[in-house]
Amino acid sequence: MNRYGIEIASHRSRIVRTAALANASLVLAMTRRHLRYAVTTEPRAWTYAFTLKELLRRGERIGPRPPGEPLSLWLSRVHAGRERISLLGDCAEDDVADPAGGPLQAYAETADLLDRLVARLAELGWAHARPDP
Repeated sequence: MNRYGIEIASHRSRIVRTAALANASLVLAMTRRHLRYAVTTEPRAWTYAFTLKELLRRGERIGPRPPGEPLSLWLSRVHAGRERISLLGDCAEDDVADPAGGPLQAYAETADLLDRLVARLAELGWAHARPDP
């Protein structure tokens, strides 16, 4: 992560709490399993919780967030037509594989993938929009 200017020595995984999910504007999960946990823990998060890959896929389908559109409105448009049944099972189309326990190269590949995905998301959701108040 040093390559990305990120220091992670003090990072520790933790379980997300209901309050964090309820107060979020956007919840991003790496896998459907994580997303299922989030929306069963806080059912209201369903409209603003996605896997990173799902948000990109659906967001690219409807187009970038226009200038001045609140993030919540764009997420509502991205969410339109989603069904909870889509949360069942695992899906390579939606899941980012966890490199935990694998070789260092797997971590590097996951970091590179996340870098590309987050850059696409930033362009899609924030490149043309003013910050929300």
